[in-house]
Parts: sequence; C-alpha cells; structure tokens
Amino acid sequence: MNPNEVGDENSTFVWMEALGCGELLDAATKSYLAHHQHRLHVIGYKEDLISLPNHPLIIPIEINSSKGEIDLTDLQLKAAYQNGHKGTALLWSKLIFHRKEDHLVHLDADNIFVGEVLSPILKALNEGYAVTGTRRPYRYRVARGGKFAGFIHFFRRDCVNTHCFGFDRTQISLREQSVFDFIEGRARNRYTPRILPIIDFFDRMTFYLARKGGIYYQDSDHQKSHGHHSREGRIESNLISFSAVGSGIAFYKNPNAVTAPTYMDFALKSYALYSKYVIGKDIDYEVMESPYLIQLLERLDKKSWILKTERKDN
Repeated sequence: MNPNEVGDENSTFVWMEALGCGELLDAATKSYLAHHQHRLHVIGYKEDLISLPNHPLIIPIEINSSKGEIDLTDLQLKAAYQNGHKGTALLWSKLIFHRKEDHLVHLDADNIFVGEVLSPILKALNEGYAVTGTRRPYRYRVARGGKFAGFIHFFRRDCVNTHCFGFDRTQISLREQSVFDFIEGRARNRYTPRILPIIDFFDRMTFYLARKGGIYYQDSDHQKSHGHHSREGRIESNLISFSAVGSGIAFYKNPNAVTAPTYMDFALKSYALYSKYVIGKDIDYEVMESPYLIQLLERLDKKSWILKTERKDN
C-alpha cells in the first residue's frame, strides 16, 4: 500500500460487521491480513467474535447488553434486524455519529481478499470525493420496479456498490434520524421514494453525498454519470465477492424468517456455495450455480490467500 494514498490512519475507520454470522470472519480476516497494513474493526455479538485472530490490526467491537462505544445494545440491534436493512441502517447511522474519523470504509464480511483493496478507496477520499466504490449501474440495469422505475433510472446517475466502498463522514450534515432513513432507503417524505425509486441499500445516501462532494467510480474506464465497471479493475480483481451470504446464514438458522421467497432462495444458495468452497462444509441446500465464482474458489490458496495461476492446456 502506498503511504501517499493512505494518509493518516487515525483519520480513517475501516470496518466490517458479522452479526449472527461469525462463520464468515475466519476467511475474511485472515485474507485481509495477508494483504493489508491498516487496522480493521470487526463488529459482532460476543459469539461472533470468539474465533477472531489475535492480531494488532484486528480490533473487535462487541455489541452486548451495554451501549458501549457505538451507543447500541444487542437487544436494540437484534430487534432492528428483524426488519431487514433496518438493523444495518441503525448500526451505520450510529457509526457516522459516534466515530471521530473523517473517512469511513466498509468491507463486507463475505469478501475474500486476494490482493490489496484499500489504496484506491483512500486515495479518492483523500482527494476530496464524498463517496467512492465500484459502480452500481442505474441506466444499464433492469429496473425491478417496472417501466416507471426503468424510466427514472435511465436519467439517474450511477451509485456505488457497498461491499467495498468508502465515504467522507464530515460531508454529511443531517440529523441522525435522517441519516438512518437515507441509509435504509427512505426519504424526508412519503412521495420521494415513489417518484425517485432506488435500486439498493445506501443508494439514497450516495445520491446525497454525490451532491456534497462527488462520486469517484472505481474500476471504471471513465467518470461519467452512467457506465459499467470491470472485474479486472484494481478492486474487483483483488476480491472474491459474494452476495447475501450473511442473510443465507440467518435464513439457514431461522427458516421461518419472513422475507421474499426468491431472496431467501438466492441467499441460501449463496451460503451453500460459500460453505462448500470456503468453510469446507456442505449444507443441505442447493449450491448456487456460478461458474465465475467457482473457478476463482478452485484457484484460491487458503494459506497465502492468493489465486493460483490458471494452468493452460498444451
């Protein structure tokens, strides 16, 4: 990592959360340590943090019955997580208001790091951008809300994916409740979500930050409002990135959870894939079909946390 891209470590808070899915932390933290020299804060309940590696760069933050440094109890957070992204929105809004660092960088716990990913994010934040990450396309993505949402999305600028991204906390000048609402996807009135629908979690906050200090799109060949991102870019090429594995673990432990059946099926398949190749344990659920991820996982060296070179047939 280039020191000129990092800046003062005390000005940046890097974190991941694994609340009720501590199984993810072994691969996530070990692979992180193989490629980074920046402190990583790991947020979880007591049972999630038991097996964390004892390392000076890994800083556990336990959510328990006392409010602690994040001003949240486990009962508050578990109750919020009964309502989907409400739990994550509550946690992140507390971090924004209770951390002192200028820059916050989030890494999903179901990421596996096969290279260094922080430098490009910190470089963009140190240059003054309000938010940075790989593109979440709006124009070039099928809108789940039908023709009207597709029409609106055609004109809206791209957001960023939240599995590996950063933002400038100091450029947020909202009340804590408004931050919570924006992160969850709500707005200041009931009409905005209908008139200006979003695709995913944090997007409304990203739009807010874009107006404050701009977006830098990582792994993209340009910085225009609409585009795509490449798996060969500086961030994506250094990650094996999954989707919804944490949700899959939660559904596997609580099959009676209330959610969309299609999402539950997707999350469970994603967890089955992760468990088979990363944890080394088969669960009684169909494994997701993903040739792209499977070829990466079959090349993964779990000692060095790098991808072994593909053999070419003669």
